[in-house]
Amino acid sequence: MGTDQAHRDMGRALLEFQGAVFGALVIVGTAVLLSQPDALDPLLYAVGAGVITVATLITLICHNRPVLQRFAVLLPLVDLLGIRFTAHAEGATLSGGALLLILPMIWIAYSFGGRGILAGVALLVITTPVGLLQAYGGDMEPGNFTRIVAYPLTLLILAGAAGVSGARIRRKKVQLAAQTALTEQAVRARDDLIEAVTHELRTPLTSILGNAELVLHTNDAQAIERRAGVIVHNAEQMDTILADLLLARSTGTALLGLHITATDVRGLIENCLAASRTAADARGVSIDVSASDTLWTEIDPNRIRQVFDNLLTNAIKYNQVGGTVVISETRTVNTVTFAVTDSGCGIAPADRARVFEPYYRTESARHSSQEGSGLGLGISRDIARRHGGDLRLVESSARGSRFELILPLALSGHEDAVAQSGHENEQIVA
Repeated sequence: MGTDQAHRDMGRALLEFQGAVFGALVIVGTAVLLSQPDALDPLLYAVGAGVITVATLITLICHNRPVLQRFAVLLPLVDLLGIRFTAHAEGATLSGGALLLILPMIWIAYSFGGRGILAGVALLVITTPVGLLQAYGGDMEPGNFTRIVAYPLTLLILAGAAGVSGARIRRKKVQLAAQTALTEQAVRARDDLIEAVTHELRTPLTSILGNAELVLHTNDAQAIERRAGVIVHNAEQMDTILADLLLARSTGTALLGLHITATDVRGLIENCLAASRTAADARGVSIDVSASDTLWTEIDPNRIRQVFDNLLTNAIKYNQVGGTVVISETRTVNTVTFAVTDSGCGIAPADRARVFEPYYRTESARHSSQEGSGLGLGISRDIARRHGGDLRLVESSARGSRFELILPLALSGHEDAVAQSGHENEQIVA
């Protein structure tokens, strides 16, 4: 339960309790005034009724304020004091206001437990006339038994029962809140998994549809063979993603596993270029690759291809017509960095810190005709970091944007490696 909802529930409970006390005072007070007006001390009764009325007005005005809720135990204690005055005004007979003590005592016990009961009892003892207290030490008149023995014991028994019930309900609420939190976490994990897989499937499906349409409208055997190869490769990628989805469902994880294997990254980039060629040609965007002919490293080829697909898709989609995309490579001893630079309109300074947030789209993207979910960059960065690398935006201006994908050249000793597959050089990372 959220904090705001808890405050609203507490405020409503305070208002309902104080309304019950005030309503009971009106009913009982009216009955006492009609039945024995001559036996009342009007001033003392007015003081007691005034105390309860003031407490009711304060509750009515401030019941949703955190300050009143923080000191909520004072409210029934004030009511006890007011009821005590009205009881003394009518001679503390059980036919009148003294019975109203049951309401705040049970509320205190139910809501605040043992400490609340002790505070209420202490207040009642302090406000009890000395003569009544002395009656417990001497001979008790038969007519006083109910007033000084049976009634206090009944009040304590009811308060104790309310305290036990309140404690049990509070424990149940804590358990229910914990179960609700786990359920919400599971639902969020499921939604995150569905969104991630949906985003992963979109790129290969788009490539399949684009190349299939080109195959239908050409008679060039070589072009058909090349396009068919792209279709088959993307279909295989979709099959792998769906298999990973089933594995994630069976293991109850929200993350698709990493299948780490030695991979030629340059070959991976070429596959991404083939899949993106149709979209690039449609916008007249040229793509230049400045990277080694071969570069082997230990990665999950499907996951890293997803990152390259996302970077290339964005670089083409948000580029100017007839623009350029450059993929370059730099190395250090332990890492390799692939930079994807486009000639688009760039990302506004206010948007740069948020481009990796889920569902966030830059203002220029929102006002463009290009569709998008705002998930791709966040998912891609997560994939890079799970490989022990990173994805970052390093430059953006009116001349274009530059994203860098950093990958380790070796994954040996990676802490997330949890199992070995049947292949000698492949491992599965959760």
